[in-house]
Amino acid sequence: MAHLIISSKDIRTLDGLYSLNDLHKVAGGEKRHEPNRFIRIEKTKELIEEIERCPEMGIGAKAIRGGGNQGTWVCKELVYAYAMWISPKFNLQVIRAFDQAQPPEPESVQHTLPAPIQDDEKLKLINDIAQSLGIEESIVVVPAADIMNMVETIRKYQIAVNQLQTNPLWIDETIERIKNTTGRHFGEG
Repeated sequence: MAHLIISSKDIRTLDGLYSLNDLHKVAGGEKRHEPNRFIRIEKTKELIEEIERCPEMGIGAKAIRGGGNQGTWVCKELVYAYAMWISPKFNLQVIRAFDQAQPPEPESVQHTLPAPIQDDEKLKLINDIAQSLGIEESIVVVPAADIMNMVETIRKYQIAVNQLQTNPLWIDETIERIKNTTGRHFGEG
């Protein structure tokens, strides 16, 4: 919730609502601009109903009689509506006050990424870590894509071996097919 200051005057807040009475004083305190008059306007009532229909917005306005927090308290949207009702000049003051009350956006910090570690540096680092853990065997690091290619190649060999086991003549037939297709005879004079 923004801390609101208009014409060097603090606008009190209570439970996420702003004091319409404080805004009235800052706006000049004319009788025709009293908060109770604004709240009774049909358009204001409709706006309050609409605000209170939205669960994420909460309470639009509440009146407190007696005590230190006596007065009319409204949400930010009704502060804008009240300011527009009073005058364009006051409306602009309120808009600017809210804009100034917003915390400044953090400056974007550009982080420079370290240079990527080269493969040989990675291997040395992994071997150093392994040695510090007491592992004596050599460690091999293989990229995942290479592992997937090896698995695929092994599967192809398994299929070929399986065909040889179930049909030992398959290799002879395959060699004959290659000879006939290419017109070449391997290992023959």
